Amino acid sequence: MIIVYGADWCEDTRRALRHLRRLGVPHRYHNVDEDLDALARATALNGGVRRTPTIDLGLGGEPLVEPGNDAITGALVEIEMLTHGDAAERLGVQNVGDLERLGRTVGGLTLLAAGNAAPRVLRWPVRLLGLGGLLTGVSGWCPAYQASGVSSLDGPGDRPGEATRVTWLSARPDDPEAAEPRSDSVAGNGAAS
Repeated sequence: MIIVYGADWCEDTRRALRHLRRLGVPHRYHNVDEDLDALARATALNGGVRRTPTIDLGLGGEPLVEPGNDAITGALVEIEMLTHGDAAERLGVQNVGDLERLGRTVGGLTLLAAGNAAPRVLRWPVRLLGLGGLLTGVSGWCPAYQASGVSSLDGPGDRPGEATRVTWLSARPDDPEAAEPRSDSVAGNGAAS
């Protein structure tokens, strides 16, 4: 079982937990601010230094300390919990970031309501547009993004405080192994949390 030692206030911890959920990987989370045993274990894994998140893969190897999403995915592939294809498929299920999902949902509901007040000739087009926005917001998947091969995940539309990209949309690699390192990163992985 993968164990994540982190803190609720830590942006890197929240990002890592969300990435593990998107990958569908079973894991257990221990908040080091509330569990002194977890704090002691995490500190021991880091050579006496408190750093969050610390991810123990449970194989007696080196823990992942403040890893980026690519490092987490790579480690899971290395220990054969996932294949590159599995990771790409699971990450492809959602291609709309959380903030954008909220906007699409609210906008879709607004357009559905506005469809009732629209002139008769515009009622159904407005309602259909609203339904499309609502469905893509609730599901987190946009067929236009899928067809274009782009995603708003990890950008400003996906938890702006935790964004790793400054651009809204980026190419979504079909194979995580082929993904190139991002040069436009705004959140480094080396700072202690």
